[in-house]
Amino acid sequence: MSTVAPQNRLATFHPAWGAALMTLAGAALLAFRDPLAATDADTAAGLVLLVLAALVGAGVTVVSMARLTRHPSAFRTDLDNPGIGAMIASWPAGLLVLALATLEAGTSGAVAATVALGTGMALFVPGLLGTLAVGYMFYSRVIGIVDVPLAAMSGNWFVPVVPLVLVPSILVRALALGLGGDPAQWTFAALAGWGIGFGLFMLLAAIIGSRLLLAAPPPPHLAPSWWVWLAPLGAGGLGVIALSRMGSAADAVSGLTTIAVPLASVMWAFATWWMLLALRVLFRERRTLHFHIGWWGFGFPTAAFATLTLELGRLWAIAWLTPLAIALWIVLLLLIVWLGYRTVRGAVDGSLWRR
Repeated sequence: MSTVAPQNRLATFHPAWGAALMTLAGAALLAFRDPLAATDADTAAGLVLLVLAALVGAGVTVVSMARLTRHPSAFRTDLDNPGIGAMIASWPAGLLVLALATLEAGTSGAVAATVALGTGMALFVPGLLGTLAVGYMFYSRVIGIVDVPLAAMSGNWFVPVVPLVLVPSILVRALALGLGGDPAQWTFAALAGWGIGFGLFMLLAAIIGSRLLLAAPPPPHLAPSWWVWLAPLGAGGLGVIALSRMGSAADAVSGLTTIAVPLASVMWAFATWWMLLALRVLFRERRTLHFHIGWWGFGFPTAAFATLTLELGRLWAIAWLTPLAIALWIVLLLLIVWLGYRTVRGAVDGSLWRR
């Protein structure tokens, strides 16, 4: 049983819990994209995953708000820690992924359009503002540190970046469901959000990539940080495609439609290369890996990459990409079951509550 007192669990609540929300919502998003076109099984799975994501999102939000209110010093300590501070953004980022999955449920017909639009936008606003705030606070703190420990520099620093590249995907679905306003204004806002997110990813990729080349690899407990690279690439590619659709609808940025699919394909190719590299590294270090709550970080990058694979398969009409996306989705579902089991087990025996 747990050796951590219940009153201390709130103070030591790990910021990586938001990764569970991101994973469940990302898997629901992929399910609503209809990977199994001949059946309704994917839609049913998507609804189950969406409900689970909503429950986890509500729980993480309540606990995070309580922790922020009752233990502000613990929150600030985490935010000042270059190793885990960026993971605080997984909570608002999860709200953004949940908003996207909800809007996708509406556009696919699995949920009533008015319900999906209202719920999606209600999640989008705090998710976006929270992500921007946490990202700004964390990055400004990292810049102020003279000697950031190399062990603290990892792909976890991408967490405040990933949700910003989702803004076009969210807004294009909201417009399809009847969001009012000037389409050109929404397109510009989507482009700005994507630009901030992917611009920061490129900057951080150069820094973290150099660290991987010039120093010892991150410690074993940061294994998900190798996999997280797939998230900004997969979600960023989906954002480029969404931007092209928004630009066409608004009669703006006409050239974006021409370059969107090739650019997204280039991003997919790099993500594929990185996935193979990460698999090799993780396989080599498999005996040193041990489960912790951060392992939910394997989920959303897989969902983002699989969704981009499915989308490109349809746009290019390349037959083998769709089975690949389906295989990745099945792997993701199995991963969720395993992670869920380990999470419940760790919560019961208390290991999950220890930092």
